[in-house]
Amino acid sequence: MARNENIISVFVASPGDVAEERSALEAIVSELNRTWSRSLNLRLELVKWETDVHPGFAAYPQDVINQQINDEYDVFIALFWTKVGSPTDIAESGTIEEFERAYQKHQDNPNSVDIMVYFKDQAISPSRMDHVQLQKIQLLKSQLGEKGGLYWTFENTEGFETLLRGHLSRVAQSWSQRLLVTKEVDAINDSQVFESVVDEADDYGLFDYLDIHEDRMSDMTSALELMSDATVKIGTQFDRRTAEITRLTSANVDGSYDQKEARKIIKLTSDDLTRYSEILDSQVSIATSSRTEAFDALSKAISISIELSTEEDSSEELKKSLRDMLKSANDAKNGLSFFRDSVAKLPRLTAQINKAKRVVIVSLDRVLNEIRKTIQSTNDVLETIQNIENEKI
Repeated sequence: MARNENIISVFVASPGDVAEERSALEAIVSELNRTWSRSLNLRLELVKWETDVHPGFAAYPQDVINQQINDEYDVFIALFWTKVGSPTDIAESGTIEEFERAYQKHQDNPNSVDIMVYFKDQAISPSRMDHVQLQKIQLLKSQLGEKGGLYWTFENTEGFETLLRGHLSRVAQSWSQRLLVTKEVDAINDSQVFESVVDEADDYGLFDYLDIHEDRMSDMTSALELMSDATVKIGTQFDRRTAEITRLTSANVDGSYDQKEARKIIKLTSDDLTRYSEILDSQVSIATSSRTEAFDALSKAISISIELSTEEDSSEELKKSLRDMLKSANDAKNGLSFFRDSVAKLPRLTAQINKAKRVVIVSLDRVLNEIRKTIQSTNDVLETIQNIENEKI
């Protein structure tokens, strides 16, 4: 069925030393859009000067970018690592100038833009250090705090991807709610002009409900795949942190080790787990609503099919779709259950890691419970279809 999607523009600003993270954004947005395009009726559109700006002239080079982008974005992402960038005619750098424009937009209307600032916290070699630029980075961090801003740090590109998935999920859901409220207000205003409003669902037929079911099943599958992918990635990070602790504690024959370094690794592990939990929480909400809508639509489709006593039998295709869902659900359940056991076995080392363990286990239990409901609902429908087919024989 034809659908109208809401487009949310995401502009990314950064100096040239975070090229890997800029490239990673493309993959993250594409990956998450597979879920949001249907479940939230929303699609993120990444805006970058590399792809959305053409050569031109203005007061100065950065002003060319400013005029062409024209602050026409809904989400502003700024990335920094070792430098703020080269100065422009009116700011410390092009990225700073872009941030100031976004901040002014937020000051004029807080609901018009979400501003997300990230700093890469990865060690660099002394030969690459520019102490003047590093001082400007520190100054920028303090200025963000003075403006009432909260920034996040990440260690590497993999950590950035994990972090941004969770944050963009919440931002997307927030925009979806804002747009929904706007539509509801518009509907109320329209109802004052038109005395009667026809409920579109009243006109739905068999194939409409099957289309809805297929769309929501696709959303569920995407959510399960995203959670599975996140579990694989957190597992890799988990193994790496464990190896780092092992190397650290076995470095000296007398059993001594650098406790400060050990605490740093534990903190990074806690941060990894917390970000993973955020991804799970965002995706399980999508999976739950998609499951409810999918099986509600399928139930109505089956009822209409029985009423029509249709001879056209498309049950094989439907059963295949349901069996594919069962496979995805069982695969996700097995992977998540294994990782839950691994997290539960983590030793009680610090309050931070203990809290992260608890949060992740709660999130995993929510997801596993949702997957069990999905498996049960799918099996119930397969059994119903089989009973209907047996009655036709």
